[in-house]
Amino acid sequence: MAKIRINFIMLRDFFYLPRSERRGALALIILLFAVLLFVWLKGKHETQKPTQDVAEAVVTDSIGMTEPEEAAELFSFNPNTADSVTLRTLGLSERVCSNIVKYRRAGGTFRKADDVARIYGLDSATFQRIRPYILIPQERPKNGSERRWVEYGERQTADSVQRQENPYKAYMENKLPEGSLVNVNTADTTLLIRIPGIGPYFAQRIVSYRQKLGGYYSMEQLYEIENLPENLGDWLYIDDTPCRKIRVNHASLKELRDHPYIGYYRARAIMDIRKNDGRVRNIRQLSFLDEFSDADIARLEPYLDFE
Repeated sequence: MAKIRINFIMLRDFFYLPRSERRGALALIILLFAVLLFVWLKGKHETQKPTQDVAEAVVTDSIGMTEPEEAAELFSFNPNTADSVTLRTLGLSERVCSNIVKYRRAGGTFRKADDVARIYGLDSATFQRIRPYILIPQERPKNGSERRWVEYGERQTADSVQRQENPYKAYMENKLPEGSLVNVNTADTTLLIRIPGIGPYFAQRIVSYRQKLGGYYSMEQLYEIENLPENLGDWLYIDDTPCRKIRVNHASLKELRDHPYIGYYRARAIMDIRKNDGRVRNIRQLSFLDEFSDADIARLEPYLDFE
């Protein structure tokens, strides 16, 4: 009651103040009220802003979110025929899938696995992940009369060639007719140099690399030879003959090391397993080693024997 009386007296005294002082006091009260209102509104706005920012962040993350690579299903596919659903299943982004389809509609063709790396928007890490699964089959003639299958030994005799400065000259001049097909796993250098675009140098490289590998199982392996002509798929084919396998649990360090897909450090890792565990049980055991990537395992599998 006393507090109300004091307030009443102060209010009464206010009206007894001169007009100029009353105006000043009123202006001060209005200014104080405006400041308090501003502070209150600002605090309320800042309280709501984080909630809005979080909501916006969630929306943004949802738009940009893609499936993790681990969720992608990896399997062999032909980039010349795979549809968008198949490509998305492999873990490729919608942008990359769209670019692949547009490239094919424009008349583009993937002749080898590395051609896929040129697709705009495909990063190198994703390409290396799917590269072992890219399968571009080489077309064989539907009608046997359209092409001539050239086998090992079907070549010109070398009796008259031995007296020439270049022992390959006769073979190089006697090129195979259009439509011929050569088995790359059985052909020797004198047959390979009869293929247009292949001379003694590349013929020797093809045979030498075949011997180091233990045979080719995919045409893509040929393009691991640097600068090899790109149109060899029109002249070469690979049959179903199994590759020569390495006996993983019996091979020496040198035998393992000399294989193009193994090398010294992977060979050393294999030898360590044999030393510690007695033997390497299967290729899955190698996949747990840091020295072997998924791509290494995929391309090595046809050459390894764990017996």
